[in-house]
Amino acid sequence: MTWRSMARLTHLSASAQRRLWRLVLLAWAVGLLVAWAVLSAFTRVAEKLYEDAGQTYVMVAPLAAEVMDLRARRKALGDVPPLQAAEQVARSAGIGPDRLRILPVQGIQGLESLTLTARGLTLRELVEILRDLRLQAGLFTESATIFPTPGNDKRVDLDMVLTH
Repeated sequence: MTWRSMARLTHLSASAQRRLWRLVLLAWAVGLLVAWAVLSAFTRVAEKLYEDAGQTYVMVAPLAAEVMDLRARRKALGDVPPLQAAEQVARSAGIGPDRLRILPVQGIQGLESLTLTARGLTLRELVEILRDLRLQAGLFTESATIFPTPGNDKRVDLDMVLTH
């Protein structure tokens, strides 16, 4: 604003000056209200993003922990001979020697192979042995057959050929 326009404002009548001050105060109040509304909206958006990130973390954290655990266990039995590694994996899955038979066989192209036969496995035992034979023992499945245990529909028998 220039000095001339300021000089014109001082020459306004008293009622016009009051209206001008009321208008300035109203504009100031509306400006503050708009600023508050904008900041409030940004705060709500930030809170929503923070909440979404928290929900994502809650969903992803257990999966990440499991992946880190699997990576830590990867080839944990790598230095152990394949036969002993397969036995250790089966024992850690809860499969006793009465339900397990592991035999070495001559593999294709001279690869070291094993036959693994496990009887009466629960779903948990089956999943653990299949997962850990690859991750911990570093054994690869050449072939596998899963079929229900005779006389017990809730358990399965497993026959596998593994290579190292």
